Amino acid sequence: MSASVTYAAAARFLSAVHDLGDPSGAAVTGLDDVTRGLHAAGIAPGEPVLIVAPNGAGLLHLFLGTLLAGAVPVLMSPAITSERLRSNAEALGARAVVVPAPAPLLPEAVARHRWGGVELRLLGATATTYAPDHVIILTSGTSGILSGCLHETRSLVRNASRHAAAVGLREGDTVLANLPLHFSYALVAQALAALVTGARLAVTGPPFTPTGFTAAIEASEASSASLTPYMVRTLLAAEWKPPAPLRMLTVGGDALAAADVARLLDHCPGVEVYLTYGLTEAGPRVSTLAAHREPPHRWSSVGLPLDGVGVALGDGADGAGELLVSTDTRMVRKVGRTDAVAGSRILPDGRIATGDIFRIDPDGYLHFQARRSDSVVVHGSKVSLRSVRRVAEALPGVASAEVTCAPDEHGEPQIRVRLFTDRTDTGAALRRDLLRQLLPAERPKRCEVLPLTAKGHK
Repeated sequence: MSASVTYAAAARFLSAVHDLGDPSGAAVTGLDDVTRGLHAAGIAPGEPVLIVAPNGAGLLHLFLGTLLAGAVPVLMSPAITSERLRSNAEALGARAVVVPAPAPLLPEAVARHRWGGVELRLLGATATTYAPDHVIILTSGTSGILSGCLHETRSLVRNASRHAAAVGLREGDTVLANLPLHFSYALVAQALAALVTGARLAVTGPPFTPTGFTAAIEASEASSASLTPYMVRTLLAAEWKPPAPLRMLTVGGDALAAADVARLLDHCPGVEVYLTYGLTEAGPRVSTLAAHREPPHRWSSVGLPLDGVGVALGDGADGAGELLVSTDTRMVRKVGRTDAVAGSRILPDGRIATGDIFRIDPDGYLHFQARRSDSVVVHGSKVSLRSVRRVAEALPGVASAEVTCAPDEHGEPQIRVRLFTDRTDTGAALRRDLLRQLLPAERPKRCEVLPLTAKGHK
């Protein structure tokens, strides 16, 4: 499928989705319910609609129904706070929020419309209008506050097709989507890839455990599943063995150490293992390595570019440089507060400067070296340290904040925050205020509250 999603294709895909979770939080009776509900609420073509719902068939109905109604879906983490949701709505120009009903913690609305198990709230603001048949994906997964990537739906579908071809996904497969669908990796490389290939999709959600993962594979008879490196390490620590239905695993979201690749292949004899690299701005997948077919010296690589993707290195040292990506699936542009998250950018020639430092070996394989941007990956979720700092410095009485990240004794990244304040109440109250506004992956392992004099403030 090279064009955008059609009603017939969406209905056929959704009819086969196997919901392994509790769908009651976002239950709808069909695509027609969503399109009728949006039209009844007066949602105009091209208007962004924030969708806050847990992983499940209901979320996919809302996403595809919003597209088919001519509006622009924006999937949000179900863990988002009321304050963050309103800030995102203002930055992206959205007045409509769709949530499971009832949802008392979300912003007050000037009007409410209910259908099925969901509620649409109109916040009263004037909406920004984008073009129909577009999608907005937040720039850093759970943490890209106030900023998103505007994509044409057809380019996301094209990227999904290329990814499916690279990993051999085909009709007859069952794809287990246990990653959050508001991540571009899960939305495109799993949900849309299943849609374009005719594969069946099974959906579950957090929390991730080796036992739960095995049970989900067995219950859905999944032949394909995707993991982040954090999930891989969790499975390896539990001496996990794949159940019989599983044919392939894909790994994305961050770099996986070559030693972990070796252990994963050893634990999964006969299972195809694909390492992937991508970023939301690129649509999102960029490269793939079929690790099970490659010699060990390539296990530190994320493989070769997908068909239609060009790569080059910017200025650097010792044969490494910032990865520059050219692809016809890149975003149209960034929207919202485009200064909210540092990292990748579009160059004047149309290439994406990724913010990631790579080396390209003589055979064209990509080897990740370091991240130039301020994004880090915590427990599989990409977190913008700049976003965390902006939230911290917006707290009353906080003059400035320092946000850093360092590995713990197990090599897992841990966020640390220092707040400089003239508040006279206890540090516990300020920490509580901060944690209430942060998503789980953003919450610091350590938060110090210090007087202004500790940083030389007058």
